[in-house]
Amino acid sequence: MRGKLIRYAVLFFSVFLVLLSFAFRIDFKLTGYLTYDMNLGNLDNFPIAYWTITPPAPFDSVAIKFTDYLTYSHPTFKLFDYDFIVPRYYFVDTKLSVNIPYVQTIYLAAGRMRLSRGLTSQYEGVSLGGLKFDTYNTSNTTPGLGGFVGYVYGKFGSYSYEVGGAYSTELNKFALYGTLTTNFGRFGAYYETRYYQVSLNYSNSQKFSFGTVDYWAGIGAATNTINEPSFLVGAKLTSGPWFAAGQFAWIGANKYDVSFATGEPSNPNMPRSWNVMGELGYNFPGFYVGVFAKYNSNWASSGWLPLYGVKLNVADFSLSFANGDLYASSVLPTTQFALLKLTYTYQTSIDLLGALQSLVTSLTPRPVVQESKQPTTIKIADLYSMPEGSKVTVTGTVLAPVGLLSNSVTYIQDETGAIMLYGRSIPTSLNVGDIVVVSGSTKVYNNILEIVVDNVTVVGKANVKPVELKSLDKSYLSNLVYVTGTVESVGKDNFIVNAGAFKVKVYIKSATGISLAGISEGKTVKVTGILTLFKDELEIQPLKQADIEVK
Repeated sequence: MRGKLIRYAVLFFSVFLVLLSFAFRIDFKLTGYLTYDMNLGNLDNFPIAYWTITPPAPFDSVAIKFTDYLTYSHPTFKLFDYDFIVPRYYFVDTKLSVNIPYVQTIYLAAGRMRLSRGLTSQYEGVSLGGLKFDTYNTSNTTPGLGGFVGYVYGKFGSYSYEVGGAYSTELNKFALYGTLTTNFGRFGAYYETRYYQVSLNYSNSQKFSFGTVDYWAGIGAATNTINEPSFLVGAKLTSGPWFAAGQFAWIGANKYDVSFATGEPSNPNMPRSWNVMGELGYNFPGFYVGVFAKYNSNWASSGWLPLYGVKLNVADFSLSFANGDLYASSVLPTTQFALLKLTYTYQTSIDLLGALQSLVTSLTPRPVVQESKQPTTIKIADLYSMPEGSKVTVTGTVLAPVGLLSNSVTYIQDETGAIMLYGRSIPTSLNVGDIVVVSGSTKVYNNILEIVVDNVTVVGKANVKPVELKSLDKSYLSNLVYVTGTVESVGKDNFIVNAGAFKVKVYIKSATGISLAGISEGKTVKVTGILTLFKDELEIQPLKQADIEVK
């Protein structure tokens, strides 16, 4: 009898969880890299999975998150006679936008997680100091609370700062850090009591007539070897299609002051040693070719030659040829003279409630609405002067496909301005150019005003017309804008446009599939996209390849 009751309880609990899941949004991301030994055909795969579970409004400012290294061994725990895998990291977090003098954002999290901060990991995965603080002992397989992480972000004048830390209840250890962003660079200070390490970081980016130079430096030590610190200096130059980089690290008495990427063959891994690496390359349309060299004191003392070779990058593929071992790994134990790497990312969202609402909306017959019968609505520009939480109805033209730039998000624009829309009740069947009447409540999220949507009705069609971005001003926020200027610098997923009176970042969201193969320094471009805000920096996010025109 008791066994039957337990089975019924498990069945009821399972059905309850399935029904409850319909109200939650689940975001999944898989990223990692494949390393292929072209000599013997061996393969090393290192995937990392991320899950984010967001409850329905009004609790959607809180999220449950899991991170797991899928190829690692996993502990399990038993629940209702079933074995469940324990992921490497699991925690609950929230990010709050606040209107307090000098404070814009407060972040809080609890669980087993890692606090990662630093300014020096900018070339080949090498870094000095900063923080990689786990709130629990990763060798402990028993589920536990872990600890707490939090930070405060704010601005005063032209400066911005971030101050935060972590505390492990399981280890009774803590970490503290602070960063300050100024007109002459970013400064960071870090301290943690798990390994009693202290470090200082600095990074900056400057534009010259010949190109853009990014440079960084760090110094750090364990507190018991403070008299023999480690230091690192490095720089990157981007000049038109040319790229150059160089970095030097000295490891003092503590070999763990400097961190190297997994498989880095020139990792000295010993105290009182040095490491140097450099690269020179050229960005052709659609691919990159570079020559590189690496050396360290271990090799020098053994009489070995430097590691040198050539690399070819095409999108997410990298093919390298060298005179020695390109990858130090127990998985690939032989010498890797030729190595192929693939970096991959896959992400998706499951919003069952939103999908169901969209399906019902699409199947529900809608009467033709005459223009004279449209409800009286508020001009979009007026929303920005109303109190947060106001119940509003607005009419505007859809600017972007639903979910392209962010989950459950689109944008609308009228003759006075534009605003972001968010919510599961936004039909995914909306098309760019649809004229819609939207009802909902205003909310400020990450310093962006949005409407949390209750209802959307399509009432017509219109041509979408971007507005010229004449200044880098928040009055253009959420508008479809265009800007013409000269490309100043190019990154992996972004580039800077100098429009004369101002400079603006253009950021490419992976879901758009936009390629930057034809973009290089010095070229004149016209860029169209949504003007949005990330960490108080205005940036343009194009929607499709045609939104970037090279003159």
